[in-house]
Amino acid sequence: ARRAGKSSIQKVVFHKMSPHETLFLEPTNKLVKNDIANSSFVQFEVWDFPGHVDTTSAAVKPELTFGGCSALVWVIDAQDDHAEALARLQATIGTAYRINPSIVFEVLVHKVDSFSEDQRIECQRELQAHLSEELTAARLQHVKVNFHLTSIYDHSVFEAFSKVVQQLIPQLPTLESLLDILVASCRIEKAFLFDVVSKIYIATDSSLVDMQSYELCADM
Repeated sequence: ARRAGKSSIQKVVFHKMSPHETLFLEPTNKLVKNDIANSSFVQFEVWDFPGHVDTTSAAVKPELTFGGCSALVWVIDAQDDHAEALARLQATIGTAYRINPSIVFEVLVHKVDSFSEDQRIECQRELQAHLSEELTAARLQHVKVNFHLTSIYDHSVFEAFSKVVQQLIPQLPTLESLLDILVASCRIEKAFLFDVVSKIYIATDSSLVDMQSYELCADM
């Protein structure tokens, strides 16, 4: 969506830009491709589409764009009207899924830093319900879409991208098993395998992730 914060997220997570510096970023007016190669596990290409582009049009070359795509991350401004963004998301999911059913679909409900916890939960619930209706109407109710509440002013955007990247790592089950063994053998509370450059965690043990533990480990 327009001015939803797509470029800001990318700059903060993968290019170490401070959140306050992103206030001076110009709006994205053309497709921008970035190679991310921080480690043997974190190697991929990020395509940042301008918010005004119709991602289902022939100009985008859907067969090429979605054919080799592993994950589609859609950013929605939680503080803005959602109707247009959700309609375009449903159309994009329909096109992408038809071309490549293995794509992982992720929605970042962004700029929730000013919301209370109740407001965040309600906002996500509304968006999920609305998108579910759109997908059902388009006979795409079987497509799985993951939602994440994010802000560049805390660790939520890093955790969200951690979960996106983990789905693209074939070795994830093995890594989780090894971390479980480490936790049991060393009697530690929690284990994370971090990409140090970006602060996203590639894997963690099978116990639930506590945000405070993640934030503490990420800042070490």
